[in-house]
Amino acid sequence: MLTNLKNTDIKELSEVYDSENRDSFISLYLDIDTLDNKFVGRRKNTCKSVLKEDKELSENFEKTMQMIEEYLNKSGREKGQKGLAMFASNIHNFFRVYKLGVLVENLLIVDTSPYIRPLARLVDEYEAFGLVLLDSQRAKIYVVSSGKVGYKKKKANDIINKHKKGGMSQARFQRLRKGAIDHFLKDVAEDVEKLFSNDEVVKIIIAGSGNAKIIFKNILPPHIKSKIVDIIDMDFDEAEGRLVSKAEEIVLEDEKETSERNVSRLRDEILRNGLAVHGLKETGEAVINGQIELLLVSKGYKIRGWICEKCQTVDSGLKDKCPYCGSRTSEVDVIEEIIEFAKRTDTKIEFVGDNLGLDELGGVGGLLRFK
Repeated sequence: MLTNLKNTDIKELSEVYDSENRDSFISLYLDIDTLDNKFVGRRKNTCKSVLKEDKELSENFEKTMQMIEEYLNKSGREKGQKGLAMFASNIHNFFRVYKLGVLVENLLIVDTSPYIRPLARLVDEYEAFGLVLLDSQRAKIYVVSSGKVGYKKKKANDIINKHKKGGMSQARFQRLRKGAIDHFLKDVAEDVEKLFSNDEVVKIIIAGSGNAKIIFKNILPPHIKSKIVDIIDMDFDEAEGRLVSKAEEIVLEDEKETSERNVSRLRDEILRNGLAVHGLKETGEAVINGQIELLLVSKGYKIRGWICEKCQTVDSGLKDKCPYCGSRTSEVDVIEEIIEFAKRTDTKIEFVGDNLGLDELGGVGGLLRFK
């Protein structure tokens, strides 16, 4: 089934690495929608030519690619699947697959650990959100995560037939009808609270026609109401695809506005010499020390550097040996390493696009838990 990506999945991947500093893990991302059948073959040949001088790594690469290719040949595409992420290592007996409902860029990377940056971006950009469509006697409840409609619950209440007017007065009939509607909406609210109380659902959209959606919002408990980002007019019988697409647009726009506010917070804290860091060195040290509450990273920002797997020091530039413990280092994308450290310490990560303010601060920064 399509994978409902969670932060816990990425945290688990961030804690996996080769303790001997060997390039023994393969990370593969595939765009299934416009599948380039030759991409894997081209990257396989390129990596083989680089690794051929090291017998152990070359053999591991061959066996790991065999595992990957066997899976690709046997596994079919699921309905709604647009992407695939796979992490494998024969030496470490490691194999993880995530079938995704969103597009990803084709990548095949060989490194000392799984390459998690694209997954971290997906979780940030496609945070799980709740969607409630209702009128006075019908409701549909959805959970949408990573482009996948993962849960649907329908409720209906035949209010009119339960309270046929007969010989009763118009006023009494309306009171009974209003009472039945209120009871129905409270019942839906209880289901919504059960489904949306977990930390994975961070945003909620309410849709529908008439006043039912406003009444419904007002009876929700405060911790659920605080997650609502918009209330929209939508006919109950609207096609599901259009409804979900509209909700996704709203959530993505809200995420963009949130990113801009967080960059402004970062700049304000820096001006006050407050709880913030920026630039590669300061941010990297604060992440490793578990000080950062929210890590802000410019989308697409990469910087060449090194890591010492023994003492976990990371820095830009190139060094053959760690200046602190003398161990051998590996060449890395320093931003990827910072992201991995952030996931290990349960730091929230936000990828910021087209923001000159963050770029001027070095492309990376963080709001601190403590100094």
